[in-house]
Amino acid sequence: MRRFLCFILWVLLLASGPQLLAQSGSGDPKKENLIERLIETITEQSDAEIDYTEFVEDLNFFYDNPINLNNAKPEDLRKLLLLSELQIQNLATYRRLYGDLLSIYEVPLIKGWDQEILYSIMPFLTVAPVIQKQPLKFKNVLKYGKHELIGRYYDVLEPQQGYITQPGDSMPDYLGPSYQVFTRYRFKYKDRISIGFTAEKDRGEEWFGGSQPQGFDFYSAHLMLKDFGPLKTLVIGDFQTQFGQGLTLWNGIGFRKTAYAMNIKRNAVGIRAYTATNQFTFNRGIAATLNMGFIAKALKNLDASAFASHKPIDGNIGELDTLTGEALEVSSFLLSGMHRTVSELAKKNTIDETVLGGNLTFRGKTFKVGATAVHTQFSTPFSPSDQLYNKYRFAGDRLTNIGMDYDWLVRKLHVFGEFSMSDNGGLAMLHGMQISLHSNLNFSALYRNFSKEYQNLKSNAVSDRFGTQNEEGLYVGFEASPFKKVKVQGYVDLFAYPWVRSNIAYPSKGYEYLVQASFIPNRNFEMYVRFRHQNRPENATGIETGPAEVIHFQRNNYRWNATVRVSKELQLRNRLEWVTVSRPDKPFEMGFMVYQDVIYKPLKLPLDFSGRIGLFSTQGSEARVYAYENDVLYSFTVPGFSGTGMRTYLNIKWEVRSNLTLWLRWSQTYYSDRSAISSGAEEIDGDTRNDLRIQLRYTFRAAGKR
Repeated sequence: MRRFLCFILWVLLLASGPQLLAQSGSGDPKKENLIERLIETITEQSDAEIDYTEFVEDLNFFYDNPINLNNAKPEDLRKLLLLSELQIQNLATYRRLYGDLLSIYEVPLIKGWDQEILYSIMPFLTVAPVIQKQPLKFKNVLKYGKHELIGRYYDVLEPQQGYITQPGDSMPDYLGPSYQVFTRYRFKYKDRISIGFTAEKDRGEEWFGGSQPQGFDFYSAHLMLKDFGPLKTLVIGDFQTQFGQGLTLWNGIGFRKTAYAMNIKRNAVGIRAYTATNQFTFNRGIAATLNMGFIAKALKNLDASAFASHKPIDGNIGELDTLTGEALEVSSFLLSGMHRTVSELAKKNTIDETVLGGNLTFRGKTFKVGATAVHTQFSTPFSPSDQLYNKYRFAGDRLTNIGMDYDWLVRKLHVFGEFSMSDNGGLAMLHGMQISLHSNLNFSALYRNFSKEYQNLKSNAVSDRFGTQNEEGLYVGFEASPFKKVKVQGYVDLFAYPWVRSNIAYPSKGYEYLVQASFIPNRNFEMYVRFRHQNRPENATGIETGPAEVIHFQRNNYRWNATVRVSKELQLRNRLEWVTVSRPDKPFEMGFMVYQDVIYKPLKLPLDFSGRIGLFSTQGSEARVYAYENDVLYSFTVPGFSGTGMRTYLNIKWEVRSNLTLWLRWSQTYYSDRSAISSGAEEIDGDTRNDLRIQLRYTFRAAGKR
């Protein structure tokens, strides 16, 4: 740790030079604040930490290279995630009727593009004359392409039991040091060329020694080319594939039910390079998309994609050949990517996964039709436990899925959906619609039916719980603006499980609904209130003999949130969250969290500050409270809190030079109701946990400009 900090200081002193004190802030605080706000909005429904690297990269790119609304591609507008398909199509209709936009102030005249859109995503958009696409020149790629190098260090400052040699043991549980190290290099020329690599060592993993003589535990690299004649996309290395509504094939992040009720439709990006660190949700090999118009003009609206992937993955060995030591079958796949202990290392790369597939998509003026096929094969058969809930789960060494998706716009009605089938005959379907009944009233609906026989290891469609098997549901959402500067959004979702699940002993049903009212009178003040109710089935606790009993527990979330921009330099955020949980087999639980955020970005200093002081108290883990936190660039924190205590953190961003940025993040969780935090190898002997994260980012161009 001391060596790392000395190295950081040495780099900063070398880079800053004598100009440091005379330098003013060259960063763009508005940019970071907008991106943080969008991530916070989208992650409010998430109860776990998710890697949003690709999403943040897209927003950074579009902020530096705004989308020209006069020739905007629908696929680029969809990457913003906060525009519905009706809004995107309304833009196309407006341009078709009235021609190119003359000013950004003309945008509010487009149906559905309200004040909230203006305040949230307008910085990622522009209005300018359409310029003919210039031919790609190699010298311009070298001269104007942007290089980015990032290094990150993270550690928990208190000792945890897994890093301490216990009495009677010769070594601690975790083989490696307690810190996490991450590094990434990326070269990007506009959105057409991307070359990069990523390397990460998780906490507790060995580094340049022992089981990791090659250094990092995880490496990733890619080369991506876009829009080279008929070649729309080519990725060599690590990539993700997203088609249709995610029912047949979808790698990576996919949002489900959020407060943005009209955005229930998935917006697939097809093939893209992979730059994150999740060691399961990506492919490794080659992927490409071709426009078939180079064969014949009649095929100019047809795109063909194909990909091939082969990589090792982690798995629990279910049966071992005692003579050869080879795995005969695996009982489960492991998604964590952690290789800290002897047992975790024994499960590393125990299976080889091969994935082959493709997609055909035909686009008309108002409709789109696609067909997708994916075949997955493992070197070792998968054999889940013989529990009743696993009766219809995939078993074997190969699985094939095929599906068809559609998308059709009819005036004010937009319909979309997907059918899919697995090679055992299992069926799944998803159908949705969005309709604008009035300029101030919109509705959305989504029906899904995933049969218990349907099997898919590569899907990620909208569902109540993770997975696309054994679920039927109906989602209805609405968005209304009853008064100027007031927006009301909400949804109701009814769902059923036709077969048993791991924690539900009988077929069962449930529901949830959410209502949110937002008030945005001007750019300096935003407020919303929200109520969310969940009624979910689950096995009753405390039954040791006899048949299991299924109960329904009810969880209510109440939230008040306000953001005040006091000045160009100072912004305040306030939140009060209240949670109640009621279930027949346990005592009633309540929980709350209140916090104050301060974001200070002085105009005359190269420093940005953001911090939080929060208090929380819950009567049990069922009533835990989640809260998104600002973090360093490309890192994300959505911790859950239970018990009683205080949460504080401080982020400091320092623009050392125009092309060198340092982030320091310290956070602390203090518990007043316990003398030890967590358990097992993660246990801390004490009531306080302190976390430290340090990140350096260096950007440059060959021409010497940032």
